[in-house]
Amino acid sequence: SLVLVLLAVLGAPLFAIIGAGALLGFSRAEVDLTAVPIEIYGIAETPILLAIPLFTFAGYVLSESRAAARLVRLSAALIGWLPGGLAMVAVATCSLFTAFTGGSGVTIIAIGALLFPALIQAGYGERFTLGLVTSSGSLGLLFAPSLPLIIYGIIAEVSIDSLFVAGIVPGILMMLALAGFCLWHNRENRRPLSEFSWVEVRAAVRESIWELPLPVVVLGGIYGGFFAV
Repeated sequence: SLVLVLLAVLGAPLFAIIGAGALLGFSRAEVDLTAVPIEIYGIAETPILLAIPLFTFAGYVLSESRAAARLVRLSAALIGWLPGGLAMVAVATCSLFTAFTGGSGVTIIAIGALLFPALIQAGYGERFTLGLVTSSGSLGLLFAPSLPLIIYGIIAEVSIDSLFVAGIVPGILMMLALAGFCLWHNRENRRPLSEFSWVEVRAAVRESIWELPLPVVVLGGIYGGFFAV
């Protein structure tokens, strides 16, 4: 185990270290190592794993279609008038976009590129901004179609639909907690992003009309039993 720690410090790939640690654990438990490739093959055969590359592909399609920019505009129109509104926009948009795509990496790339310079320009600190974008993107992983929850459900052999349902309330609570922290941390920088305007709300809704049904169709279909993951 000390060798594995040393390899990690020296920069060895984490997947290789984790894999070596697992093999070491199997060996110490006197489990035949031939069980490992058999188990990997059994997991790889699971049809539900197809959801992972497909949701990732959907995320890149949304990113390249500038859906992130439209969601930022919609969030800004709805909550940008609040004190510290830009931070609220970051929390809402990153969480929603991650819930659309199932992975936080695409969110951080797509939305971070839009919001990071805007947050810096609005007076937010660089460390705070980086933490806000990455944390907000990760919060969306509690909502369907979360790729980590799919993988966990497969490995633990539990209902993935039940995991998705279980993540709703904690996800919402953590979004509210992060939004509250943003307001407290930036209590001296409470400038709203914009004034509330029904004209801007209607225009933003009209521009985002194709993205808005996504959570209803995807989440409603999964929770309603119409779709399999």
